[in-house]
Amino acid sequence: MSGNWATGEERFRPDDGCPLFSDRLEEHIVALTRGEVPNHGRFCGNCYTPMSPETVHCPNCATDTRERPPVDRIPDEVVLMLRMQRKVERSWVTGFAYLGLLIAVMAGLAVVLGIPYLRGNLLPATIVYGLILFIGGRVLAGTLGGYYGDRIGFERARRNLLASWDEWVIERDHASVEA
Repeated sequence: MSGNWATGEERFRPDDGCPLFSDRLEEHIVALTRGEVPNHGRFCGNCYTPMSPETVHCPNCATDTRERPPVDRIPDEVVLMLRMQRKVERSWVTGFAYLGLLIAVMAGLAVVLGIPYLRGNLLPATIVYGLILFIGGRVLAGTLGGYYGDRIGFERARRNLLASWDEWVIERDHASVEA
């Protein structure tokens, strides 16, 4: 597992046979898509993790550079895989967060309209509804989006990534045999 040393945060590393995406590769692709770094350097010939010129074994997938030589750029297909993975994850997280907000709105309306005292008194109804929206919206959006949406989105995106990665490896290996 790798993590953020400053916060002690550990990043989840699935054990599903797909070497993508190392922290370094992900950071490089994000910087690449922002135009901050060029798509040029020395990358593992298997998982495309950035490597120094002295590296003999990839620090991410342990591929020996003598068996699969490093490449000088990250293939566009691999960049697209990360973008698609992030898009799927983002969609699920956002969708579940909005569901949490919708539940808070509906619950607030149900409380305000369901309690006769609040129905007839605008100020207390506004305060109660505002508190339900403020607290409930934050808690439900955070819980549904940040926990459930994140988990479901990660699983779906990872499944798509594995399929894309398997197709890519077949195409890549087939092209290298023909060359």
